[in-house]
Amino acid sequence: MLVMTSMTEYGKLAKIKKSKQIKTHQSIMKLKYALIALLTVSFFGCDDNTAGLGLGLFPGGDQGIKGQLSTFDVTTESVLAGSIYAKTNIGYVGKFTDPTFGTYKAGFMAGLNCPEGLTFPAVYTVTQSSNGNPSKATGVMVGDESEDNKDVTFIKDSNGKIIGNIHTVEVYMLYNGYFGDSLTACRLSLYELNKKLSTPDAYLTSIDPTNYCNKSTGLLGTKAYTAVDMSIKDSLRNSSSYSPNIRVNLKSQIAERVGGTILKASRDYGKDLYKHFGDSFKGLYVESDYGDGTILYVNQVQMNVVYKCYATDSITGLKLKKKVKEEGDLTYKDSTYYTYRTFLSTREVIQANSLENDENAINDLINNSLNCTYLKTPSGIFTEATLPIDKIESKLLGDTLNAVKLAFSNYNQDSDKKFGMSIPTNVMLIRKQIKDSFFKKNQLHDGISSFLTANSSNQYTFSNITKLINACIAEKNKAIQDLEKGPITITRDDNTTVTVTNLEDWKKESGWDKVLLIPVLLTYDSTTSTNSNIISIQHDLKPGYVRLKGGKKNDQSFNNIKMEVTSTHFDR
Repeated sequence: MLVMTSMTEYGKLAKIKKSKQIKTHQSIMKLKYALIALLTVSFFGCDDNTAGLGLGLFPGGDQGIKGQLSTFDVTTESVLAGSIYAKTNIGYVGKFTDPTFGTYKAGFMAGLNCPEGLTFPAVYTVTQSSNGNPSKATGVMVGDESEDNKDVTFIKDSNGKIIGNIHTVEVYMLYNGYFGDSLTACRLSLYELNKKLSTPDAYLTSIDPTNYCNKSTGLLGTKAYTAVDMSIKDSLRNSSSYSPNIRVNLKSQIAERVGGTILKASRDYGKDLYKHFGDSFKGLYVESDYGDGTILYVNQVQMNVVYKCYATDSITGLKLKKKVKEEGDLTYKDSTYYTYRTFLSTREVIQANSLENDENAINDLINNSLNCTYLKTPSGIFTEATLPIDKIESKLLGDTLNAVKLAFSNYNQDSDKKFGMSIPTNVMLIRKQIKDSFFKKNQLHDGISSFLTANSSNQYTFSNITKLINACIAEKNKAIQDLEKGPITITRDDNTTVTVTNLEDWKKESGWDKVLLIPVLLTYDSTTSTNSNIISIQHDLKPGYVRLKGGKKNDQSFNNIKMEVTSTHFDR
C-alpha cells in the first residue's frame, strides 16, 4: 500500500514537471515571436550592423533567427496625368497663367435638379356668383394682361390661353473659395446645353463643352466679376451668413424662352415635372472668357424662375387690395408679390469639369527636368515609381517581409511667385493598373493596392507597403504559371487588351511593378477629428504642385529614392 502511494505521488510529480516544461517552452516561443515583431519596428531606426540585435537571448537551438534591413533603389519619373475621372460637386471656372506650368483654364457644365413634386401655382381664376359678383377664386399666378402687369411676360399654350407669367430668370453661382488674385477683373459667360450630360464620359476632365452646347445660339448671359466683391460692405462680406456669389440676370427674351419652356412642362406633367425636367432644361455651361489670374471654386449653381402672383384672401381666395393708394391714382390697386421656383445643381445630377493645361509647358517639364519629379494639379503631372520587385525577391528569397517603407522627399517650394500654388496635402500611392477604375468605382484605399499619406516634414511617407510587394510577387508568379499553359491576354485599366507569350512582354505590358503618386481630396463622415472615417477619395482639382527628389530621362535615372525592407529568416 505504501509502494502504491509512492508511485502515485511520483506520477503526480512527473506530470507537474512535464507541465512546467511545456509552459517554459511556450514562454520561449512567445518571447521569440515578440522579439521578431520588435525587430521589425526597431530596424527602421537602425542600420545594417544591428541585424543580430537581441538574438543571443534565445536558447542555443533558436539562435538561427536572423533579421536584416535592406535598401533598394526605386526609379521615379514624371508622367502626364492626361484626362482624369473627376466626379465632384465643385465646379471650377477661371484662368491662371503660371511662369512654370503655363496657362491653366477651367470651365464646367452642370445639370439642374428639379425636386420631386415641384409644381407652379395655378393661374388666378374667379368663380362668379349668381348675381354676377365674384364669390371665390382659385390659383394665385397673375394672368391678367392689364397695364399693371406690363412687368411680366405672359406664357400661353397652343390655343392662346394664358397659363402663367415669367418676370425674370436669374442664375446664381455660389462659391466657397478661389485661387489667385482676389481683385483681377474677370468675366464669365453662361450657355444653355442642347444635349443632356451622359455618363461615364461626362466626368472626364477632357470633356469638350462644344459637344453639348452651341456657343453661337446658346448664350444666356455674361457677367463681369472679381473674386472678392468690393462693392459689398466689409461687415456683410465678413459675416458668417454671407455666401459670395455671381448673379446673372437673363435678358427678357431669353428669360421668356427658358422660363416659359419650364412653365409649360409643369403644366403638362404636373407633379411629375421632376421626371421630365432634363428634357425641358438640359443644363448650363459656365466659361471664363476674360481675365487671367483667378480660379473660382463654385459649390452650387442656383437658377430661379421668377413669376408674379396676387396676394389673396385665405378663405375666399379672392385677390386683396393694397392698403394705401398709389401716388396719382384714386383707386386701391391689386396687392401682388414676386416669388420663384428654384432648381439647383446637386449630387443627383451630373457636374462636369473641363480642365485645360498648357501641354507644351507640361511636356517640357517632364522631358527636361533632372533630379526631380513633379506632382501638378489638377490633371497635370503624376509621379510614377518602378518598384524593385525582382531584386527584392532575388535577394530575400525565403525570407519573411516584415515591413517595407517608401518615402518621397520634396524640395522646398519656390516663394518668388506672387500667387504660388500650395503643396498637395494628401496623396495616394496606387498601382498603375487600377488608376482609372479606382476613381470610377468610388473605391477606398485597401492597404494592398492603394495607400494614403499626408505631407509631413517635407515628405510623403508610406510606412508599410509590405502587402503591395507581396501582391506584386504573387502576380508575377501566377503569370509564370499561366504562360506555361499558353499566351495570356492582359486587360488594361482602360479596357484595351493585349496578348503576350513570354514573361518579359508580360512585365512590359502589365505594369505589374509600377505605382503612381496622385494628389487626392479626402471626404470624411464627420467634421470632428475623432472617430471620423474616410467616405470618399477624389482627384485633387485645386491648383497645386510639389517638386520631389528623384527623376529619370532617356532611361537614365537620377537621384533614386530608397526603399527600406525589414525581413527575417530562420537558419535550418
